[in-house]
Formats: sequence, structure tokens, C-alpha cells
Amino acid sequence: MTVFNRVLIILLAIVLLVATGAVLLTTLGVSQPAQLAPAPWFADRLVPFTQLDPMLFDWTVGASAVLFLVSLALLVIELRPERRAAPRITLKQDGLGRVTVARDGVRELSDREAGRIAGVMSARSQVEEAPTGLRIQCRISVDPARSVPEMSQELQERLKAVVEHHLGLPVAQVSVDAQVAPLPSDRRPHRRVQ
Repeated sequence: MTVFNRVLIILLAIVLLVATGAVLLTTLGVSQPAQLAPAPWFADRLVPFTQLDPMLFDWTVGASAVLFLVSLALLVIELRPERRAAPRITLKQDGLGRVTVARDGVRELSDREAGRIAGVMSARSQVEEAPTGLRIQCRISVDPARSVPEMSQELQERLKAVVEHHLGLPVAQVSVDAQVAPLPSDRRPHRRVQ
């Protein structure tokens, strides 16, 4: 929905809220038309609601209450912030169109590939775009019996090769943060890489 449409719906919902609220307050006798109306023409429109017969009274209160609730719900829906789309990485854009991939998909590819290296117990990656190419930061938990420098070198080379092969984008940097103990749970739970 465009911004213009949203603004228009918000304005109409506010007008409907004010009008139905004024009709309800006048009909129920809570307030007089002169107290509610900023302009005389609006007060003149509210005066007939002060002298309704019992049947019209029920219909007016019911219809006004329903319209008030509908306009309130519409206003709340329109004022909610829009969902943000998952961040995407553009692989190519040409005359045929654009090709993108979800950043989370690249992260999962990196995690899965890191888990295939002997001695890596778990992995969590972050992927960022840079002018020179993708930057991958991979946190791994390693088996204490394995050599961290050897594993880190293999991991860097493998992640660079796999991501460049699958995406066709250059990988400018692969940073590895290794620790011998299991990774702490500082983010949402991740499945263990095997």
C-alpha cells in the first residue's frame, strides 16, 4: 500500500472516530452538542441525536458503537509499522531483472560448510556486504584435540571458495573467531552444525 493510501485511510479513520464518538456522547446524554462541536455547523448536525425515540436510540447507539470500533481498529492497523523484509544480497541486475539471495541463506551456507570441517563442533556466521565483496565473520567452537591455526586456515579457504562458487560474488574477507569451549547462547537458539 502506498504512503498516500495509508495517510488517506488514517485521516478517514480519525474523522469517523470523531464523528461517531460525538454522536455516541450526544445520544447517550453524556455531553451537549455545543460542548463537542468546534464549529456551529457540526453542533447543528448533533442536535437531532438529543431527541431520539427509543427505537432510533438503540439503532443509533449500536451503529455508532460498531462504526467507532471499526474505525479504531482500522486506525490501529494502519499505524502499525510495516514488516521489514529480510535483508537480501543482490547477485546480479541486468536487462532481464534482478537476482537476489537472502542474507540468512548465505549465513546458513557458511555455518553448514564450517560444520563439515573436522574438529568444528558448532559455528555461527555473520555476513555483510562491502564494496570489495562479502565479509564473513565466523565464530566456531572447536575440539580441543585439534589445531586451531590449521582449522582456521582450512575454514577461511573453504568458506571463500564455497560462497564464491554458489553466489558468484567475491568474498573479500573471512574472519574466524575460534574458541575451545562451546559457544555461549547469546542469540536466538541455533541448531548444532554437524
